[in-house]
Amino acid sequence: MTNTKQTLLDHYKETMDFVRNLEHIPEDAWRSSYAEGKWTIAEIVGHLSPWDRFMVAERLPFMLADEPFRVKPNSQEVNEEAAKMSREQQRILTIDEFLVSRDLLRRAVDLIPEERLTDTFTSNGKTMMIVDLLGAMKQHDLHHIDQIKQVTAR
Repeated sequence: MTNTKQTLLDHYKETMDFVRNLEHIPEDAWRSSYAEGKWTIAEIVGHLSPWDRFMVAERLPFMLADEPFRVKPNSQEVNEEAAKMSREQQRILTIDEFLVSRDLLRRAVDLIPEERLTDTFTSNGKTMMIVDLLGAMKQHDLHHIDQIKQVTAR
């Protein structure tokens, strides 16, 4: 499926609805992983928020201004810190943080004119369109939603 502004906006709304519904699963499911040695639902949801905020603050503005990126995050450190925080905090805080950060991303993408989504940028020697990066993030979400569904289907 080709990603358009509308399919991305729909996806953001769907992920927000999906995560909001995780308020109703049992606490032991929230703290369960989909497989031995893998992240729990809490950790999965918790690690998405910093990346949404990063995209809004450190990627989209620079891509749209055709300026080089200022920051190159250490993905492993960001993910580990987010997972740790999600293990320690109440579920409602992790969910609320996700809903706020995802809504920021949704609103930022909504402000981008459709024709600008095909603007290109170069990162690590690779040139791609803004919509391709947003589409890759969407696929990342869907991968994690499938993992969460493995736990909630038990």
